[in-house]
Amino acid sequence: MDREPEEVKLIGFWGTLKETFKIIFTWKKIFTQITLSLILPLTIVFLGYPKLNDYVSRKADKNQDGRQWTIYALLTFLHVMILILLFLLSTAAVVYTIACIYTSKQFTFKRVLSVVPKVWKRLVVTFVVQFLLMLAYNIIALVIFVPLLLVMSGRPAVSIVIIILAIFYIIGFVYINVIWSLANVVSVLEDLKGCGAVKKSKALLKGKMFVASALFVLIYLPLTLVQIGFEVVLDLGSFGIGSKVGIGALCFLLTLVLILLGLVIQTILYFVCKAYHHETIDKSYLANHLEVFMPGYVPLVERNVQLEQSNV
Repeated sequence: MDREPEEVKLIGFWGTLKETFKIIFTWKKIFTQITLSLILPLTIVFLGYPKLNDYVSRKADKNQDGRQWTIYALLTFLHVMILILLFLLSTAAVVYTIACIYTSKQFTFKRVLSVVPKVWKRLVVTFVVQFLLMLAYNIIALVIFVPLLLVMSGRPAVSIVIIILAIFYIIGFVYINVIWSLANVVSVLEDLKGCGAVKKSKALLKGKMFVASALFVLIYLPLTLVQIGFEVVLDLGSFGIGSKVGIGALCFLLTLVLILLGLVIQTILYFVCKAYHHETIDKSYLANHLEVFMPGYVPLVERNVQLEQSNV
């Protein structure tokens, strides 16, 4: 992002993609390390668990065993927790790394990993707010959709209403998740978290919501389709073992790449939105903010006191 603020604020859809690939390829070593240590396990859990979940649920249903259903519930809970944990850790690592690159701050992979657990705590608060928002949103959607679905049979007008409402639901779903994505970056790079980060994210996205939404769909729609395709291929008996292994490997690689691209894009979008709203990004302040998360960090005031004592 070695550009003037006036240039940065004009970056749109294609410019963000170009900047994403430029950063990843320029710093391919650190991003390869982050991918192998954090995004790789995330991909395994993301793609692999549905098959395990399906196997355990079928076994529990067949045997009508209460213990099997208990195992199924525990596995589901464990899967969700691990998925959230790995996603937030990956987010923290990527955002922190790009911020270090932007401020020309020296860093290593080991240092990034030491910072991630501290930054992650802030992301958890923001995630809880997002979860509650999505929960409320989906409950409202169910209250609206269920009665309509019950009376839909033989009523074309009701079907049209459902389709229209479904389109609005998808738009709302994308809107909330785009705000959350940027709120994650805000939680790492600013002294905000939870509702504060979400509010700041919403303000930053004004004027850039269409670009941000298009980028979100570009990444997460293929990600969803890859997961569905992965499960379908494994379930179909028409594919041989070799074909399943090949297609499965391709789905795995695509998922890995899409997750990395999504995390880098949302971080770049943060800087673009800041420039668009004429919010000056003080690199020295940002560098100092990042320093707070470093192991052994001594506050500036305390440093001055120590310096004075040493001079005496």
